[in-house]
This record gives sequence, C-alpha cells and structure tokens, in this order.
Amino acid sequence: MRRRASGMGALALGLALCLPAAAEEGPAAEIARKSRERGALNLLDLEAELKLTTAAKDGSTREQVLATAARRIDGRVRSISRFSAPPSVAGVAVLSVEGDGAEGDELSLWLPKLRRVRKVARSQRGESFMQTDFSYADLGAPAGVQDQDLARDPDEVVEGRPAFVLRGRAGAGSPYGAVRIWVDQETFVPLKAEYRDKEGKPFKAYRALKLRRFGERTLAASAVMENLQTGSRTTVEILRLGPSRLPDDAFTERALERG
Repeated sequence: MRRRASGMGALALGLALCLPAAAEEGPAAEIARKSRERGALNLLDLEAELKLTTAAKDGSTREQVLATAARRIDGRVRSISRFSAPPSVAGVAVLSVEGDGAEGDELSLWLPKLRRVRKVARSQRGESFMQTDFSYADLGAPAGVQDQDLARDPDEVVEGRPAFVLRGRAGAGSPYGAVRIWVDQETFVPLKAEYRDKEGKPFKAYRALKLRRFGERTLAASAVMENLQTGSRTTVEILRLGPSRLPDDAFTERALERG
C-alpha cells in the first residue's frame, strides 16, 4: 500500500500539493516523498483550528472556521475536518481516507441540513469545496501525476529560500493538466505551486506565506490558493495547534453524523 503523510486534515492533503506517491526513488520522487512526510501542513496526530478567507474578484469576502485532525489507522491516513463558522456551514464535515491505487482517496461529506453522509464521486473532484478556491481534488485525491512523468527542473530561490523544482502532467481523472512545485530544500515544505488546466492555460497558484516550527515539524502557518481564471483567492491560516486527543473511532463515517 502506498503511504503518505497527511496535511491539513482533509484540506492539508491538498496543501501537500498533490505530490504523487512514487514507486521508484528517483531524485524527483525522493523529494516528493520527503515533502509529503515532512512538509506542507503535516497534522498527523495533531489537531488544528483553521480560518479560510475567500476573497472574490469583486472585493467581497467570506470567512470560514474549521477544526481538523489526522491519524494513521490500520496503515491508512484518515483525516477529518468539521466547520464551526459561519452558522450557515456549521457542522458540515468531511472525512478523507487514504486510497490504494489510481482511484485516490475516499471522500465522505456530512451535510447536517440534509442529515446524511454522501460520497464525493470522482466526477465531482474538480468542483469547488465549500465555495473556496480549493477543489475536492485538493482534499485528498492525488492530482493524477504519473510517476514516470515526474521530473526535476533546475533549483531556484523562492523568497530567499533555496528550493527544489518538480513538475509533472496530471492524468485524465484530475481537474489539472500539469503542475509545477517549488519545495523548500531545508524543510521540504512546498513553498509555491503553479497549476495549469487541461488546455495548458494557467489555472491556480499556491504560495506558503509563513512557515512555523512545531516540535520537529515545520508547517505552513498561512498559505494562499489563487484561481487565476476567476480572480478569486482563499487564504488558510492556523489559529490553534496542539496534540490530537481524538480516539480512532472519530475518523469514521459514523463519527461524521455524531457531530
């Protein structure tokens, strides 16, 4: 089974920037593996409270707050996130369970107004998640970049920090056509990424705005995802971070309904 470190609960796997799990440890694949294990918002056995601020092109903004955590259970990473604000989305929760193979992760969404859990189909992975600039594909399902398509470009400097540069083309099941990622050489946190759509046009751009040390881990304490085609952007900020006290059965579909 492929293993990868969780990021921001359900969202952080997206903030791991869809780096593919590698079957062979070539130079680019090794960097990708270390970035999954050490970088992004690695919340394994941690709990965090996050604020998502989405700013539309017309200047309007929307703030959402959620709690998120991740745990490796029976060899698979499970992450759960639950919204607490605003009242219109309070109680909405998403569970991500690490997949095994090309199908990607299993995503389950709890909608309290409908009182039911629904699976997120692969055909829906390109849709916006909770009206943010993250899609369901960013929550846990890999971007579909094949191992043999992952390559390393010459190193570059991002905001004064030396970075590895990786690129790859996504598969048919991904909303992306290609992705290019800059990984910090010291911490392996993804510093930025550029996504293109299926037609090769610029689609999204990600940047880590602030890094934070927590124990032996370095996290992206704040980051932004921009939709270059709509002019919208969503900023993610850690409000609170600490050890997880959730039991294993909190990372199940049944727990979604309990609230």
